[in-house]
Amino acid sequence: MKKRNVKTKKDTTDRISELPECIIENILLRLDHPKERVRVSVLSKKWFDLTASLPVLEFSSSDFWKNCGRLCSSDVRDSFYKYIEHTVSIFCRQQNVMNAHTFKVCTEYWSTIAELKIINACLELILQKGVKALEIMIQGSTYRLPDILTSASSLTSLKVYHCMLPSSLMVEVANFKSLKVLQLNNVHLDPLVIKHLTASCPLLEELIVKFCYGLKKFCVYGQLQNLKKAHFFSKGEFERIDIETPNLCEFQLCVGYGKGRGATSVNLGLCKQLRTLCLCGSFFPTSTGLSDFLSNFPILENLCLANPCNSLAISSPSLRKFVLYDKCDLEDLDLITPNMLLFRYANAWNSNSEEIIKFDSSESNARMECHIENDVDTLWFQKLRRFLEKSDRFKVLNLHDHRFGKISLDFEQPKVIQLPPYELEHVNLEWSDRYYEWSTVVDAILWCFHPRSLSLTSNFSSISYWKRSQILKFISAKLLQQEDKGQTNIRIEWSFPSKAKIYFSWKSMRPELRYHNEQTLTFIKEEGLNSCQVEERKETVKGLQLLRLCDPLNREILRYTTMEVI
Repeated sequence: MKKRNVKTKKDTTDRISELPECIIENILLRLDHPKERVRVSVLSKKWFDLTASLPVLEFSSSDFWKNCGRLCSSDVRDSFYKYIEHTVSIFCRQQNVMNAHTFKVCTEYWSTIAELKIINACLELILQKGVKALEIMIQGSTYRLPDILTSASSLTSLKVYHCMLPSSLMVEVANFKSLKVLQLNNVHLDPLVIKHLTASCPLLEELIVKFCYGLKKFCVYGQLQNLKKAHFFSKGEFERIDIETPNLCEFQLCVGYGKGRGATSVNLGLCKQLRTLCLCGSFFPTSTGLSDFLSNFPILENLCLANPCNSLAISSPSLRKFVLYDKCDLEDLDLITPNMLLFRYANAWNSNSEEIIKFDSSESNARMECHIENDVDTLWFQKLRRFLEKSDRFKVLNLHDHRFGKISLDFEQPKVIQLPPYELEHVNLEWSDRYYEWSTVVDAILWCFHPRSLSLTSNFSSISYWKRSQILKFISAKLLQQEDKGQTNIRIEWSFPSKAKIYFSWKSMRPELRYHNEQTLTFIKEEGLNSCQVEERKETVKGLQLLRLCDPLNREILRYTTMEVI
């Protein structure tokens, strides 16, 4: 019986073109670069038309020159500004085009008068299209934004870098009735402009002022009732910050500090909703002044201080995360913070700190992070131990080496008083490539603390196999020496940046290593043996009896017994 040839009709439906416009627009908006949008515009006429009418217009000179594959020459610059002019012109000439959503122009070189005229003309056209998000950065120029900007009632976000604000702001209030985000960077400001700006933005929620000049004071009384986030950064001296906004949740202030400069006066007394506070500079000459200031914020959760002082006392039942960059001695630090989860401490004052604390809320144990930036000695480690015991809060210690500080230890010096090691759940050492110091630091840590587990994070692939073996044996032996009774095993894990963990024996160390920037070696004390064993085998390496176990996944687990330690 002959088989019949059944011809199937080919489906020629253009399914890409049949996608709803809202889906196509969503896809186009998710593409990071205009070049990618141009590539997908050839899929169909519908895609081409929607690409041309997309309400997001972003122009960056650095991206443009990078895609051209050439440096900033006169013809490439010409092409860049013609590209801006042509794209904006096409967008604004289209019939039934939606309002512009985003207009962003960033130039990184001096612009000529002719080039500034092109930007100005395009900006005026876009402002007439009801743009919502506007970002302008004109490096190395004296470009003044047009007065029409102050009438842009549709704006919800305005970011200005290295430009002059419209001259009309000197004499009248702007119509920024929809503005929620305002960011000014390297812009000239004066009290009158600030007065008109704050009176122009009844819905403003986020205000960021960075390195602006001409401004010594910033005062807001009864305005900006919706302000939730405010950041101020200044390289020079700032005399006064006075904000009375009841809904402020996050405030950062970083000012210049040096001889002859007075302390900046800060008044946030009515900001009872403040949850995150970062102060970097000279604000409170005494610890009492800071304590009184912090007492104004009953629900403060995150605190970052780079405030040079000799002593510090903080009492806050709501505080959960605290970052301190200060030369303040740990013995002169008094924290009454029963709910704190993270305390990050650096033994150096850092006037450039802009850090808002990032913390994994899944962490169950309260932890302290120490960043070594200045020299430390045996007494410093002992003070660290006393601080942790006094606080009786932190069970995890992270120690970071930043290569700047010198570490010198002498356990026999007269001032050192031997205390029993303080119990910790875990100690993590994040170390630079100064491997000649690692044994000294491990000695100091285990002299002061008795951890259940210890991690060493570094670039181990840069050192020899022999050195890695030496590190393994030394740390394992030191940990086992802390255990006086019963049988304790050490489980060793090697973690790579991918978070994958490798369990290994001495012989499997060499092939498992790859060239990663950072790996973590973790030693975990365990009581008794693990039930996952399939095969047991003993071997002796330099006086330590090792017990190697293999689990069902064929991963080798390296263990020790305290009875065999020499």
